[in-house]
Amino acid sequence: MKPSEAAATAWSRLRQPLPEILTEIFARLPAKSAARFRCLSYEWFATLSSDYFVDLHVRRSNRPGRPRLLLAPVGSLYDGHIYSWKPGGPVERLMTDDFASNGLLVPNTKPCHGLVLMRCTDHGGYFVCNPCTGEVLALPDSKLPLKMTLRIATRGQPEAPYFFEVAYGLGYCSITRQHKVVRLFRNIEVSSCEVFELDTPAYWRPTAEQPPLCHVKEQKMAVFFNGYLHFLCTDASITTFNTCSETFGSLPPPTGFVNASPVLTELDGYLCFCYGEPDTDDPYHVFLLRDYMKGRWEKLCCIDRMAWPESERMLLRSLCIAPLAMYHSDDGQRKIMFGTGSCKVFGVDFDSNTPEILFTPDGTIIGSCEDDSNLPLCLFEEYLGPVGRTIDEMVLSSPITKAWSDILKWLPGRSVSELNLVCREWRAMIMADCFIHSRVIHANLNKSPRIMVVLDPRFGHYMDLKDFVDAGVPHLLGNLVCNPQPCHGLNVGSCSSWDYVCNPVMGYCEYIKPDVDDGTLFAGRMGLGFDSAINKHVLVHITYKEKNLETREYELQCKFRYVDIQEWILVDPPPRPIADVPPVYASGKIYWMVDPELGQFSLSCEIVAFNVETDEFEVLQGPPCSHEKGRMSILQIGGALCVACSNKSMNVIDIWRMKDIGTWLIEHHIELSGFSPEYSSENTTPLVVNPTLFST
Repeated sequence: MKPSEAAATAWSRLRQPLPEILTEIFARLPAKSAARFRCLSYEWFATLSSDYFVDLHVRRSNRPGRPRLLLAPVGSLYDGHIYSWKPGGPVERLMTDDFASNGLLVPNTKPCHGLVLMRCTDHGGYFVCNPCTGEVLALPDSKLPLKMTLRIATRGQPEAPYFFEVAYGLGYCSITRQHKVVRLFRNIEVSSCEVFELDTPAYWRPTAEQPPLCHVKEQKMAVFFNGYLHFLCTDASITTFNTCSETFGSLPPPTGFVNASPVLTELDGYLCFCYGEPDTDDPYHVFLLRDYMKGRWEKLCCIDRMAWPESERMLLRSLCIAPLAMYHSDDGQRKIMFGTGSCKVFGVDFDSNTPEILFTPDGTIIGSCEDDSNLPLCLFEEYLGPVGRTIDEMVLSSPITKAWSDILKWLPGRSVSELNLVCREWRAMIMADCFIHSRVIHANLNKSPRIMVVLDPRFGHYMDLKDFVDAGVPHLLGNLVCNPQPCHGLNVGSCSSWDYVCNPVMGYCEYIKPDVDDGTLFAGRMGLGFDSAINKHVLVHITYKEKNLETREYELQCKFRYVDIQEWILVDPPPRPIADVPPVYASGKIYWMVDPELGQFSLSCEIVAFNVETDEFEVLQGPPCSHEKGRMSILQIGGALCVACSNKSMNVIDIWRMKDIGTWLIEHHIELSGFSPEYSSENTTPLVVNPTLFST
């Protein structure tokens, strides 16, 4: 046979349906290996992606009694990976963990139909992961959920509910064959529940039934078992959620339970309830729910840690212990496999209670691990199914949704907010990052600038400038400073001992109370920028720890955080003193004017810049202006950095534009006397160029 004929024969075979014998062979391969064969032909892709083959692969490739563990600790040899391990085998790199921007990864103890729900501590958000294929889906609105942000009611609007605790869980609906992420909120008086369906063009939606009042904790992720998600409450009761009918129920804890750090998981095909004080030698109790309908618990064992040898007892003492699976040891005994907060794994049989050390990270590519109250490991299984597309991907892939997106992005913010309630698809589209950033550009394109007056941001009191004047100039809050230019839709400001970030159009405001009231109110105290690499607003807070105008001595302190994350991070302070002038954001940096009355004496104008991606300061040479002639302010026009220099003797304002670093050109020359004799260059600040006045 000629080579060309052999190639044609091979190609014709690939175009035929996958033979049954090959289907059985591929079903026994690891998920990543089986997935590679999908690219050989359309026919093979269809077969290897079908629901039938995915289910067959789960049954064939996951052998019972051979648990595989996913390990996500930050060890002494941390190299940016998540690892896998099975009894008797080495530790292997499984996938990178670069999707977690901050905090530690905490996986749920059991996978749900192949997928693993992971929590990133320090408000790092939640992720759905397929460890076998390396796919990761970041859940929207999970870092600091909107329901957990204090939203001040604007005039005429009802106050939005505020919740201070949330618990997540990943479930599966066997009827629709869909994974669902469910989160249960709670405050003192009421609970609320929302559902997010994977790979569905929709956003978080409320459940059909109102949940009962239950006090959940974020550290306790729900356990999926028997078609229900099980949320462990602070009083040890269990709130159940049917993932198909989306109804709620409850289960009692085992009889005789004492409040001693309960853990809920699934073990040997049963719901498992464990308790025992962590980091002690107290007994550890393990119960199984033998009769689910009647809520009948049966004690499986009580582990007496005091009877352990001293070396094992000290090695396995941990802030967190949880059962993972049942397995057979080399001598045929059936044992319970446990994991600890220091990423150690051990087994215990029912009779002797003697621990068998199965795994310690020391001596592996992980290195030694510090103990933690969160479990850094879980079981995982071979699974070929996808985690689903992001909302942005689904919005851009639908021609109809894309068309509506192109229309709605031109509308005002309040109109878009009201259309958010039309249907689930529109809500998902409006909440997508691609739509939000596109609307910021298009909704403000070639339009007259909208100027609003901040009356009291704490209560969402804002007024359009025209309404403010027509109302006879209402009373303003004293000592209020507001940055006059927005940064990607948000404004920032200060008042006495507190700061705020707000969206005046939507009536949103976040009240920021400092850790320590240093009593230093100045316009440059709070800066706002935007990190386009991760689509996050950045807050930079600068305070004077020492300030002496006579000796020109000073000491600054600086910290920053993201708007959707509450934790502040200390950084090196700017190398120059900051002036009492509002900063401005332009082209990836926040700029402040340097105070000429502090530090080393200088006649030239200097500017301090903070790079929001590198978190570093630098000093730039400003325009050739003198501080003695008049006041200076900093602003951005058309995306470029500008400095407005006033000349009080001539009553004029020159606006300098930075073309290149260190190169400045006069962009505008404003003679205020030509507008009105009441205007003074000393109390006039340029805000923005009105594009409609220069249109042709």
